[in-house]
Amino acid sequence: MIRDTRAVSPAITQALAIGISTILVTGLLIGGAQLVTDQREAVARQGLVDVGSGITSDLVRLDQFDTDRLSSNLSFQSHYPERIAGEQYRIVVDPGPERTTIYVNMTSRDLSTQVRFDNETEPGICPSIVNGGPVAVAYNATEPCLEVRNG
Repeated sequence: MIRDTRAVSPAITQALAIGISTILVTGLLIGGAQLVTDQREAVARQGLVDVGSGITSDLVRLDQFDTDRLSSNLSFQSHYPERIAGEQYRIVVDPGPERTTIYVNMTSRDLSTQVRFDNETEPGICPSIVNGGPVAVAYNATEPCLEVRNG
């Protein structure tokens, strides 16, 4: 009796083609998901840097006023997004002995950035913690110092 194996070849070929296609599509989906995650993190990190740089610019701009002659508070408001990459963030102003550091931290995941600057004139900088969104940079005449407040 002669064995007929001709029908086995197309079935095996089709099974292999489906298996290889499944592996390739799965790899593309995983790679694409990782790319989207990496891009989202890069956008979030850049957004945090932009906010930190903006707060620094606002503090430096307010520091240029002649605050020795002011008897009342002075402030101006800047509008920053309430969320970056769909997540809330917090701004922490930490006046150090040599440099002031502004930390911008995501509240839900471990992603943060910091911006440092020298405040070479009086008044000093008050420690501040605010949430993202509208932010007021102000001269507090009672302390006297520059501070960041929720706007």
